[in-house]
Amino acid sequence: MNNYIKLQNNLTELNLINIKTNLDKYLNLINTGEKSVIDALYELSELETKAKEKRAMNACVKVANFPFLKGIEDFDFDFQPGINKQEILDLKSLRFVENNENILFVGTPGVGKTHLVVSIGIECAKHRYSTYFIHFQDLMSQLKKALKKNRLETR
Repeated sequence: MNNYIKLQNNLTELNLINIKTNLDKYLNLINTGEKSVIDALYELSELETKAKEKRAMNACVKVANFPFLKGIEDFDFDFQPGINKQEILDLKSLRFVENNENILFVGTPGVGKTHLVVSIGIECAKHRYSTYFIHFQDLMSQLKKALKKNRLETR
């Protein structure tokens, strides 16, 4: 077995799929003198690092239990003129997280609270902040059960 096949096997074993997928392209660029070995290795490692970060981000979003996936860009601010778009965009910046502040959305049904909360929560999850979506009624129910079992501190 030649070293190229051994390398392919090692990349599979190490789950470096992006490097394996792009290896031939970069070997050709090295052979034609378009890339140095160092540049090619760096770019291959960047591809793998970005893919790993994206997988981790997607896992955080999945664990967060969002009822749907929608971003702030999907929200129709014209439909809800009472919502301050600048405030929502500021929340999307996650400055409130860095400042250890809480946010609470209160309003009548159908105004877009869940959509906005989910979109801000997705931003938090994308930045790898621990994020979990739960409806208020479900949270209260879980807290009451924990209180009855004397396990409130762990909740």
